Amino acid sequence: MTPPIRIDRDVEMAMRDGVALRGDVWRVDDETPRPALVLRTPYDRANTNSDLLRPLDAATAGYACVVQDTRGRYGSDGDWDILMWEQEARDGYDTIEWAAAQPWCDGNVGTFGASYLGIVQWMSAGERPPHLRAMAPAMTTSGELEALETGGALRLNHVVCWLAYMTLDWLGKQLAAGRPVDPAAVPRLMELVGDASPALEHLPLGEIPHFDFPDFPLPLRTLLQPGLGIAQRFDYERIDAPTLSVVGWYDFLCTATIESHMRLVERGGGGADARARHRLIVGPWIHDGRLPGLQGELNFGVGDGPFAGIHRQHLQFFDHHLKGAAEPLASVQYFLMGADEWRAAEAWPPPEAAAETWLLASGGAANTADGDGTLAPERPAGGAEQDRFAYDPADPVPTHGGRTLPMGTQIAGPFDHARVESRADVLCYSSEPRAEPLDLAGPVSVRLFAASSARDTDFVVRLLDVDPQGRAIPFAEGIQRARFRNGLGDEVLLEPGAVEEYAIALGHTAWRVRPGHRLRLHVTSSSFPAFDRNMNTGGPVGDDAAGVVAQQTVLHSAAHPSALIVHTIRQVVPDGR
Repeated sequence: MTPPIRIDRDVEMAMRDGVALRGDVWRVDDETPRPALVLRTPYDRANTNSDLLRPLDAATAGYACVVQDTRGRYGSDGDWDILMWEQEARDGYDTIEWAAAQPWCDGNVGTFGASYLGIVQWMSAGERPPHLRAMAPAMTTSGELEALETGGALRLNHVVCWLAYMTLDWLGKQLAAGRPVDPAAVPRLMELVGDASPALEHLPLGEIPHFDFPDFPLPLRTLLQPGLGIAQRFDYERIDAPTLSVVGWYDFLCTATIESHMRLVERGGGGADARARHRLIVGPWIHDGRLPGLQGELNFGVGDGPFAGIHRQHLQFFDHHLKGAAEPLASVQYFLMGADEWRAAEAWPPPEAAAETWLLASGGAANTADGDGTLAPERPAGGAEQDRFAYDPADPVPTHGGRTLPMGTQIAGPFDHARVESRADVLCYSSEPRAEPLDLAGPVSVRLFAASSARDTDFVVRLLDVDPQGRAIPFAEGIQRARFRNGLGDEVLLEPGAVEEYAIALGHTAWRVRPGHRLRLHVTSSSFPAFDRNMNTGGPVGDDAAGVVAQQTVLHSAAHPSALIVHTIRQVVPDGR
């Protein structure tokens, strides 16, 4: 029988500086002290319907669930700032300790939530709240990991659409307080929420007019700088609370979430025993709290969605660390796409996965899927040593699903790229059809030797599965801005025509290439509007009103062996679920 649940609304929680944050407390309607779970959100505490874990599920399972609006958002007092990560750390600490001190709490506190709701957990955990016992940050990133995942390019659709969404509540509070707001700015922002195209296509980027408000918390140009969109760092060495990290293979924060888990396991606080308590779950999902079996054009089956029981596994994780129940979760659980089944592993990448190198080659005409580009473990005899294409920022390759934020006009997830790879500015390197299954599990990268006529440009690479009917589904992708090829701290423009080596990370994946299917690698120079267009001028980001066409050369000779590096599992691994 389900116990009666009470919801205490608009509960005030005083922070150390006297500012009152407000939230709702969901709990069984009795006087028994219970463990507490804290969810802190900037997106309105009334909107918490996630397949990961719902407040009602937590309360029904015997937890007191605190759902709080973060500082300056919706029902909470104080001022909102776009990059107030240090403040979020302090507020998170204070909220955890506030919950622990309530008569309905037994002193054991956990935290959960996805995206921003997960990032704030990392920040507060670094402050080491005495009563924090465990946390479940899903779909998260940090400044250093964002830089790794974007190669110095800007997630344009993410920045513009997320900022528009966040600005609505801020603008409402400005108007309610009687502060000056340009009357024309309000409909302009509302237009952007409905269709982000006018802002995404605006040049120069640094002069997008939609966020031109008096007293706006942060100049738009600051957000255009590489790595500054999410400028916080996670202090892994100070985090000793056990973590359950959850993310999807098509989440644009997939790599960052997995890398955070790996860094905690490697160097987290509390010693070896504490580091062994971290858990990771990766399914075939996009960046969304809903986890349906249908993602993009693919149906991964009921086992990947609500029937995967991710909410149940959250509760099992917290039951172990907050209630002393047995530990039921494997160290790593991942969904092998293509086989459409769950696997368990001792670590990530799976210890049985081994790196393999596949070489790019062609007869000099790898342009489009109908070209002659090949991808194989060994370089074929003969052939050309390079391929060429022209990249025009006025006609960029359009983003079509993949790992992007599903906001504005963008969709995310696995979609057929047949139209994308029909363009002459997309080089395609394809393997022979597989005679037997090939399981990939782990990080994917590309070693690319390339030259450009421009002072700066981008290289975008994408790994796809091509079925016998020719449907090309991407499952890993990466980008590298040329000026940051040596890292964000070492900006160096190109010498036009000079050959450079690029190490491009495509993130992590787990995919089975079925018999009759082929691997294909795309090499191009844009994916708009997921990323901003490199204008090829070498000028500061956000300044250019127009770009120039770049002539790109990709080399794949013995002296310049451009290659794809994947991790494969050659033996059959038992199902871990």
